Amino acid sequence: MLAGISDLADVNAFVREWLGRLIDYDARRKAELVYTLTQYLEHGGNYDATAAELSVHKSTLKYRLQRIRDLTGLELNDPDVHFNLQLATRAWGTLQALHDKP
Repeated sequence: MLAGISDLADVNAFVREWLGRLIDYDARRKAELVYTLTQYLEHGGNYDATAAELSVHKSTLKYRLQRIRDLTGLELNDPDVHFNLQLATRAWGTLQALHDKP
């Protein structure tokens, strides 16, 4: 659906609003906090499944999620925050795919 939109400015603004601090942190530190958050949300907040998907120890995942909370000031368990973050991470993934498209 996003691929069919000619002007993605609003989508980009939404992604920046919800993920901007993480995107900037990842760019500066060569980290993968947006990807970590994406996997956490896609796995319904299940630590074991997310850690397995990321091939990291559960304590590493917990550290990354706390870093995400610290950087964003968001409570990941809040249903409204969870919804908006999931929407933002999916939009971010789509935008990345469109950007990488030849």
